[in-house]
Amino acid sequence: MNKIKYIALLSLLMLIGFQYAQAQKKPVEQAPKTRTEKDLLGEKQIPFEAYYGVQTARALENFQVSGMKTNFYPDYVKAYAIVKLAAARANAEDGRLSKEKLAAIEKACLAVMDGKYHDQFVVDLYQGGAGTSANMNSCEVLANIALEMSGHKKGEYQFIEPHDDLNMGQSTNDVYPTAIKVALILHNEKLVKEAEALSQSFHKKGEEFKNIVKMGRTEGQDAVPMTVGQEFHAFGNQLDAEIAALKRAETFLYEQNMGATAIGTGITASPGYAEKCAVHLAKITGKPIVMSKDLIAATSSQQGFVVYSLH
Repeated sequence: MNKIKYIALLSLLMLIGFQYAQAQKKPVEQAPKTRTEKDLLGEKQIPFEAYYGVQTARALENFQVSGMKTNFYPDYVKAYAIVKLAAARANAEDGRLSKEKLAAIEKACLAVMDGKYHDQFVVDLYQGGAGTSANMNSCEVLANIALEMSGHKKGEYQFIEPHDDLNMGQSTNDVYPTAIKVALILHNEKLVKEAEALSQSFHKKGEEFKNIVKMGRTEGQDAVPMTVGQEFHAFGNQLDAEIAALKRAETFLYEQNMGATAIGTGITASPGYAEKCAVHLAKITGKPIVMSKDLIAATSSQQGFVVYSLH
């Protein structure tokens, strides 16, 4: 009986001790779930962990079209970072962007080019406004990455601003087509490399099977003799011709209109900015990218896209 009383008393003391310890604990402050951003339409709550901002959030509401996000194509995301990096360097050379801001923006762009933060490029591939939402999605994400890398918080745009800094001297009408061209160039390089490897394999088999005779076929029927090697060499040569066509088609993507801004007149951009953008795009991509000789014509022209799409 005394043992039972002792156990009951001990249990009561342990319970009291536990409750006292719990009472002494300070309440844990919950991290905020959202941050407030605003544009000309008013304020909006943005998920606290998101690197995108208010204009991207509005696009997510307004353009639920295909269900396919920008980040469905990694090279397309990288292309935006490349374009923004080239623009930032050009603006810094013109004295419009400070060295401190450039350094932060460069780090952000390089991180995205390295495959990081792609989950933040979330707007639908189909959208209104000629790609404005895609452009602003990239501006907001890169600005917030740059802010964090500079020791600031997301949304502290008094230090680095998506419009004034990331879109300085730019318009969706030059950023959007240039980003698509850069994305196609990046993708084409990979496509050509894979096609060349496949062609080499076909030609290798062509030599390996050059003495093996088979029946050639036409219209689904056996026709006349040929070698298996001839067949595989033919496959390889078909690919070789297409590889050459892809390389030719890529050259139509080198002419770009960065610096054209809204319609091609270059309004809001500084003198010489367009030329500098082309130089930096060429350096970053390693491709002979050039500024169009007529930015107004280039801003409305779809020639590069049409020529490449035929291949």
